[in-house]
Amino acid sequence: MKKYIPLIYLAMVYLFLLVPMLLVVISSFNSANAFGGDFETFTFHWYRELFRHNEFASSMWISTKIGLIASVLASLFGIPLSMLLVRFDFRGKGIIDSFSNLPLIIPQVALSIAILQMFSLLKIRIDIITLILAHTVIIIPYVIRAVVSSMHFVDYSVEEAAMNLGANRFQTFLYITFPLIRSGVTAGFILSFIMSFINVPLSLFISSPMTTTLPIRIFAHMESRLDPIIAAVGSILIVSIFFVSIFLEKVLRIRLIL
Repeated sequence: MKKYIPLIYLAMVYLFLLVPMLLVVISSFNSANAFGGDFETFTFHWYRELFRHNEFASSMWISTKIGLIASVLASLFGIPLSMLLVRFDFRGKGIIDSFSNLPLIIPQVALSIAILQMFSLLKIRIDIITLILAHTVIIIPYVIRAVVSSMHFVDYSVEEAAMNLGANRFQTFLYITFPLIRSGVTAGFILSFIMSFINVPLSLFISSPMTTTLPIRIFAHMESRLDPIIAAVGSILIVSIFFVSIFLEKVLRIRLIL
């Protein structure tokens, strides 16, 4: 009996993680008018209704655009900083390392208010550019943590051998280091994109009617009516993430391990 305990525990964990998502998908096919109500009949009605609401598609595109651009910027800043923290010893290294984790430690509501106050004091107009910059600030730590974890598994002697053979630091990074930390870079990019895509506090404070992200759109919709359109949106996101994960692991051979 004892040998089945780990399997039972693992099954319970997976059920705890997967059952809520499964319920969301099932609810999206429910003909009931209220989200979370008893299942009546199978229907695609809410998906048809979703495609009639152009604001959801617009907000999804805005969230995707902000997430992609912010993740690229976070990677461009986070990868060099990660290499600096791992490969070099200098005065103040611990302070910089701690400072890079502040967006993870400070409550996002307080951080969002602080960023909004900064933009207000500098008289910077709130638009999609400011929202992208704000998202970049809060997701850089996710890139740093993922890349730093990968860098610790890279033998520095391999990089030294490349430089001894005539490669400069950029060539060494491009042809030696980057292929070895590619999984960490990819994991950091995707994790930072997800954290940007689902962010609520920052998007709530630093947004305009023209930059309404998908989470804010969902909350606004739920304030007026609670119908299974929300479940349809969630189902599309769940299925999309599932296929992206399969594509990364099976086609590109990239395992997202942090």
